[in-house]
Amino acid sequence: MSDDELDELEQFLLFEVDTEEVMTLDMADGFLHAIAVGPTTVLPGQWLPKIWGTTEMMPPLDSIEQLNHLLGLVMRHFNSIVAGLEGNPREVSPYWSTMVYAESPQEYDDAEAWAYGFVEGMKLCWNDWQPLLSTPQGQATFRPIGLLGAAGYCADQDALTKTPAMRGELALHIPQAVLDLHAFCLPLRLAVQQRTLSRSMQPKVGRNEPCPCGSGKKFKKCCGAAADPH
Repeated sequence: MSDDELDELEQFLLFEVDTEEVMTLDMADGFLHAIAVGPTTVLPGQWLPKIWGTTEMMPPLDSIEQLNHLLGLVMRHFNSIVAGLEGNPREVSPYWSTMVYAESPQEYDDAEAWAYGFVEGMKLCWNDWQPLLSTPQGQATFRPIGLLGAAGYCADQDALTKTPAMRGELALHIPQAVLDLHAFCLPLRLAVQQRTLSRSMQPKVGRNEPCPCGSGKKFKKCCGAAADPH
């Protein structure tokens, strides 16, 4: 996406979506990065309402043309994140601002909203992230994002994020953290995709045929009628 299109999306989120929970662009960018790198495929119908802060897939708009244009901007931004992760070399370009503080003339990266958005994206499939977060490597990888974006991340979180310089230093580690999280989750995503493809290619069983689970019953009286296949 061009800088002008990103500016357009940012202005829309700031001034055109009339909800208290709408995300800012940096927050939405972190949110979309989590969805792009995560271990589970999350469909747009699940994550789009979170961006607008609504229960609907899209916020109220003046026309179908405006709706399609806005949806196109969001999806193109998401696809650009995915394309960067799938490129050779892989690239991550997180979107956040820089801040100048009165006590120092130096600019520092301000990635707190981005990290918060990333954590919100993880919450859409939080249990699926646990195999990563339960390992020492995963904990170390997630640490800069967790310190900046996860409330109650650790006992010394406030001390480790106290100054702009400390928060700015953590932000510098986020691009590599995202690449490492993507590398960790990619095999699981591919395995799930292969399993789904395999299931879709299996021949269908007739309702009156023997159930493939081996019970000896007809399919309609066994797995064909059960809530959970054997």
